[in-house]
Amino acid sequence: MAELSVAERLEAMVVRYEEWVETGVPLGVDFKKSLSAAHNWSCPEFGIFAVASKRDWNTKSKDHGEVVTRIAKLLKKLRPFDEVQREKAVAATAKQKGEKTARVYTTQKARRVAAEDESKALTGMLNATTQKYHQLSHKMERIEIDLGTQKVRNEELERRNKELEAENAQLKRMLTSKSGVLQLVE
Repeated sequence: MAELSVAERLEAMVVRYEEWVETGVPLGVDFKKSLSAAHNWSCPEFGIFAVASKRDWNTKSKDHGEVVTRIAKLLKKLRPFDEVQREKAVAATAKQKGEKTARVYTTQKARRVAAEDESKALTGMLNATTQKYHQLSHKMERIEIDLGTQKVRNEELERRNKELEAENAQLKRMLTSKSGVLQLVE
């Protein structure tokens, strides 16, 4: 398996933790709820690999800070699988009976802050994706230039090979007499 970059590791964590917030953390997974506890935590069977560098695993990191902040918020929302499933069952039962489930009140300020946080996280992801796009675009340009150079070189070598084959044939004709015996030519 190829070594994952820090950005890929963090993105994999975000995807897995968002899934776990919805479904609950699977049984037997000893998940961490704080950012400092999750620093060196890995769970390879679920695609989570530790980010050992404290420079990268930091909410103030220039490159990864917004994603790490998002991970910190997701970690706080994690709950065990059975707890989440019980809540879903209660909500489903209430819906079947026609009862309204209690809506959790959030203030406008809380909704605004959550929207700002999500906006910052999405902007960070967009910036990271844009940066990756530009790196790959630059790499592709270099590969295309190298490919063009190799094509020119191959054409030159093929041309030179044909010239040498023609010269070789001419020399063979000069060395061979009409009788098929080689003769010395000076």
